[in-house]
Amino acid sequence: MRLFSKISERIYDRLEAGGHEGFFVKKEQAGRLYVNEDIRAIVREKGRTVIERIILILIATGVVCGLVVFRGVPVLDENNAVARLEVGEGDKTYDLEVSMAGQEREKVSVVVTERELPSDRLPELFDKAEARLRQEILGDNPSLDNVSSSLDLVKAIEGTKIRVSWEADEEGFFSETGRLRIAVSKPEDVTVYATLHYFGNTRRIPITLTIVPPPQILETDSEKRIGILQDAVREADGSDPTSERMTLPSQAGGEEVNWREPADTAPLAVGLLGLLLAVMVVPQARSSLKDQEKKRREQMERDYPEIISKLILLLTAGETCSGAWKRICRDYLAAKPHMGRRFAYEEMLFSMRELDLGRSEAAVYESFGNRAGILCYKRLSALLSRNLRRGSREILTMLELESREAYAARFEAVRKKGEETSTKLLVPMMGMLVIVIAIIIVPAFMGMGI
Repeated sequence: MRLFSKISERIYDRLEAGGHEGFFVKKEQAGRLYVNEDIRAIVREKGRTVIERIILILIATGVVCGLVVFRGVPVLDENNAVARLEVGEGDKTYDLEVSMAGQEREKVSVVVTERELPSDRLPELFDKAEARLRQEILGDNPSLDNVSSSLDLVKAIEGTKIRVSWEADEEGFFSETGRLRIAVSKPEDVTVYATLHYFGNTRRIPITLTIVPPPQILETDSEKRIGILQDAVREADGSDPTSERMTLPSQAGGEEVNWREPADTAPLAVGLLGLLLAVMVVPQARSSLKDQEKKRREQMERDYPEIISKLILLLTAGETCSGAWKRICRDYLAAKPHMGRRFAYEEMLFSMRELDLGRSEAAVYESFGNRAGILCYKRLSALLSRNLRRGSREILTMLELESREAYAARFEAVRKKGEETSTKLLVPMMGMLVIVIAIIIVPAFMGMGI
């Protein structure tokens, strides 16, 4: 049993009652594609299928939106605190929005370090940590003798549990977070101090460096605010590294700071995508029918020369037009399990049943041409109708001429199809040619030492 079959059936009944039963599938298209079948039942079934697809897409969209909305707990609690990861899990980066001093909200990435627990490791690790620290402090600077930008005053030695605290230089060139506060006009020697902390063991390290004039890069007001804010965040992060949560600063640079999580646009994006998919179901269904109509036309044009040849053969053998028509239809019914469904023969079969019901031959042939909707079949119906009015003296001559033209048209269609296929094959052939050339040329250049 199909899902939502009753719901889709009720919706379709409402549309049908309002005269919109052809909104999803037009009866004219279905009539051309499903000859000798219950067109109303087919249109109804396809319409219900489209409605079911729309319902499924909308339900899936709602479920995904719900999962996106409720995928986790809020990052910020009532105290503007964010969670730390446990020992060994690494640092955690939170993307938040912040506003300062009435300015517009800006996006800020806040890095919260993992929790630190006591350990009885030996203080001899300080020697290796000091060597690494003198490299890590450089940041974007090439060496300690050529410092022109902020230092990277790391809070911990990566891969160890050694924490680092810093003392600002006495001259005030650097903040406690390493941001270069004062630009110099000539080289200045400055000493900063780092203290390594390893579960009760400490070592104070003096690091002497030379500040040189920086390149002329103007810092925007927004960059200055973000720099001050990042300093405040680092200070808050280092104030109590053993706590489970880190409280974000409420002030930075003497200005009040308001924190909030950025608006999650994922549910809106998912919802819009789901609605778009639901809306596209109807054009997709109509486009599918158009593709089927195109295949129907191509198949009927391929079968036309064969039908003309059969008519000529049977008429030459002494059959009447109606007798020849019925004989072709009976042969098709016998071969249908093997050859499959052919649209042209289905139309002829429909006409044969009209003849059996007593409808006039002329009306049947004209109706056949109109239902086929293809020029060659309209010509055939006109020839057969004219034969009934004028007699059968010229019908064979006209059909033979029509047969030659039909085979010529079929040959032209096959040639055109071959040209289209050849054109499509050009791209992969060019790709293969490039690969072959590369296989030949690259080793040759490598052998020449180029």
